[in-house]
Amino acid sequence: TSDCVSEKRSKTMGSSFSSTVEQAKRSVESEIQNVMTKKKLLELRQMKMQRDVQLAMTIAKSRDMVHWMGGFLTVMISANVIKAGIFRAGAVNISQFPLLVVPTVFAFQCDMAYGTKTERIYKETQNILKNEKHWFNKPMALPPYMEPAYRSLQDSHNSKLIALGRAPDPEWARFDPDITAEEILDHSYPITRSLALNHYKVLYGKDDEKVLEKKKEA
Repeated sequence: TSDCVSEKRSKTMGSSFSSTVEQAKRSVESEIQNVMTKKKLLELRQMKMQRDVQLAMTIAKSRDMVHWMGGFLTVMISANVIKAGIFRAGAVNISQFPLLVVPTVFAFQCDMAYGTKTERIYKETQNILKNEKHWFNKPMALPPYMEPAYRSLQDSHNSKLIALGRAPDPEWARFDPDITAEEILDHSYPITRSLALNHYKVLYGKDDEKVLEKKKEA
């Protein structure tokens, strides 16, 4: 009888030990998975920041070029008005065009080399990132399974910022369903929508053809 009791106790202890080991194993695996997810989130955030800055800087450079082109056109129009209206000498012809283009290009390069062009582009880039609403400024869509790790990471990060007396960072990711195919088509160029809705299906797969047919029925 004592041997049976001893055997039952050993089985119970063995089962309890195995259960404890299994729970510890699952806990370690869960913790490792959580750490890997947070690492991936940090990488995704860094990639998003780099992409956003690059796109915003591209827009800022284009705006600077637009200002210079606007100034050049203003000078051209003014020169034509003055020459034709005051001096009665006719508009600026092709042979005189380099006399305006070359100084403008030279001034553009001087502004980059010795002026404040880089500072203006930097400030415009920051304005685009902080004050304007573009698709790249919005939170990026992430898989739902990343949300718990994201919330933990974001809460920890913002609590440290608040402790330092700084404002918390805005949300940079979202986990709701992404934009649908119909919504994407609604926001495309008018020519794209026209071609898509008129059986121009060579650019679309089978699933997209169903979307086009639904829109035509609507």
